[in-house]
Amino acid sequence: MNDLLFQLLLSCIPILGIIITSFFIPYLKTKISATQMEEISKWVTKAVQAAEVLFDSPGSGTNKRDYVIHVINTIFNSKKTIITNDQIRILLEASLKTMKQNKEG
Repeated sequence: MNDLLFQLLLSCIPILGIIITSFFIPYLKTKISATQMEEISKWVTKAVQAAEVLFDSPGSGTNKRDYVIHVINTIFNSKKTIITNDQIRILLEASLKTMKQNKEG
């Protein structure tokens, strides 16, 4: 009986490994990514606000955008790429839109 129970437990280990690798680890990665994205969004908003102060002359939109991309790359991509330039631009535009709506409202 003990041998049968032992064999049954041994056969369950690969099944448990499949369940953990298929469901639990991807779930954990999405939660970490959502937390990281929230943090990045906060920093993009701060960088946009700083760019608005630093480059206040008319026609300096390109300098502002480059500044924000540089700051976010320096903070989050120093060791490995976490966020791409296109993602930074999307967050930048969203932040600008929110800032303009808050000024108008």
